[in-house]
Amino acid sequence: MIFKAIISSRTYWLVAGLIICNSIAVDTSAQDNARFVRWMYQDAAGLVLQVNARTPLLIAGASASLAALSPADPRVLGGVQTGYRGGFANYLNTANRLGDPEIKYPVLSIFAVSLFTNNDRFQDASFTSTQSLLYASLITMTLKTAFGRARPESGYDEQAFSPFSGRTSFPSGHTTSAFAIVTPWVMYYPGPVTYSLFALSTGTAVARIARDKHWPTDVVAGAAIGFFTARFLSHRHQEERGLRSPRLRVSPEIGFASSGILFVYRIG
Repeated sequence: MIFKAIISSRTYWLVAGLIICNSIAVDTSAQDNARFVRWMYQDAAGLVLQVNARTPLLIAGASASLAALSPADPRVLGGVQTGYRGGFANYLNTANRLGDPEIKYPVLSIFAVSLFTNNDRFQDASFTSTQSLLYASLITMTLKTAFGRARPESGYDEQAFSPFSGRTSFPSGHTTSAFAIVTPWVMYYPGPVTYSLFALSTGTAVARIARDKHWPTDVVAGAAIGFFTARFLSHRHQEERGLRSPRLRVSPEIGFASSGILFVYRIG
């Protein structure tokens, strides 16, 4: 038990150290940290109010794709579990920890460290990673409750859905967390080091299948929620900083004297 705890701790802090070393020496210009408080409430509303004509089509397409892939879940599950041994199993066991609840401690620690630097990009990336973990996890927890899908280890088949039954297989929370944490670092620091972190988050997804915790479509949905939530938040923050230019943006504006909704449209 003690040995496993040491391995777990080293895994978390190795990822944290890799991110800090890749980020901390870049671009130093201080900015008011109050932006993080503002982003928390504006982004929550923005997730709901953001106008995008493609969004309903994307959701419908994703749902149809998952429904079509669901019958293949048992076959893919069996194939992954057959290969779950040796060095590959060790890799998956390590990657699985990226989705553990304890991962929040190094994620929060990286953000705390960033506040002692003058590196705005490092601060923004670490905050967005933390925020993405929170928001994506809330989305996944809501969907888990609504769908009530049984886990493979329960003995039920892949079609066992019972809304609000307490079953929590769909989507995968571990996979959601792994992709939500990593994606902002790729968005802010694109390059071989950050791209390689996707190997860990993908390993988390495969590990959940190998351990009989989730059906393959569970982890696909979890990866999509984690990735796209983090991508949305990263783009939103980068647009505000002038690093991206949005076509159409809708966001709440709340102040002491007035409040409303701001519409911004980019021509060209």
